[in-house]
Amino acid sequence: MGDKESVRTRGKRKTAGINVVGPDVSPARSPELERSGSRSETDDSDAHDTPLTEATLIKALESLKRDICETLDSKIDTVALSLRSEISSVKAEFKGTIQSLQATVNAQGATITDLELSATTCSDDVSSLKTSLAALKGEVMHLQAKCEDLEGRSRRNNIRLIGLPEEQETSNPREFVSKLLQDLLKLDDAPLLDRVHRSLGEKPKPGVPPRPLIIRVHFFHLKEQILRCAGTNAPLLYQGKRLSIFPDFTSAVAKKRSQFTTAKRLLRSCAGVKYGLFYPAELRITLPDGVVRKFSDPKAATDFIDKILGDASALSD
Repeated sequence: MGDKESVRTRGKRKTAGINVVGPDVSPARSPELERSGSRSETDDSDAHDTPLTEATLIKALESLKRDICETLDSKIDTVALSLRSEISSVKAEFKGTIQSLQATVNAQGATITDLELSATTCSDDVSSLKTSLAALKGEVMHLQAKCEDLEGRSRRNNIRLIGLPEEQETSNPREFVSKLLQDLLKLDDAPLLDRVHRSLGEKPKPGVPPRPLIIRVHFFHLKEQILRCAGTNAPLLYQGKRLSIFPDFTSAVAKKRSQFTTAKRLLRSCAGVKYGLFYPAELRITLPDGVVRKFSDPKAATDFIDKILGDASALSD
């Protein structure tokens, strides 16, 4: 709209006898604009004497349009060339960066592959070690049980004498203890003993209980006789001190047998029930009707005895 009004104004000035001047041109003009301006000036100079018509106006507008289009095309070409250059530079930079990243990814991929292979190898080794460990564990348990059994068998003829004051066995402990057992247990003959010694450890201070005496009896049947007589002649007294005689068990067996103490105490109150604690730690209970029950678990034995006592209490009521 502004161009049309400008053209109308110029037409009016033309009709008024005033020369029509072309549009203002910036100081920095392209050669095309200069040529266009020269043509416009020539046309304007020719138009001094030519009346302004519609054809002349259209021709002037088309000339202006061509000049603008040529200028825009030149500018667009310049900008496009600059953009292409910048894009090429960015693409080259990106390509270098991507290649570097690709090299890093490839290196990481190789490392991960090595780690996966190593993890697989370690997993196989662990599985193999687990199998070996299970086998070794079973073998160790078997050997441990066997060693415990052998140690127990080596103590089959041993007994322990508890409560004898220190330094009472004189210079010949074997003869002293043999005579002591004969007197305490009222045996016909002094038992034949192989060895007699105190348990390992430091000599206790005054006021501390004495160390037990470990006695090895030469014959197994004689050892059993001594234990039976110790129960029959209880309590055993020596110089006013109470003595006790027990089998010499390993620490593991002694610990297992001690867990049946509560069960044995309960059984003493069960009328008509007989019981015995057999090696290594098995409680056998004989009921009044002759039925024999065996227990290796102290809790199961205690529950069974509680049931017997409960049934007996219900019958008495």
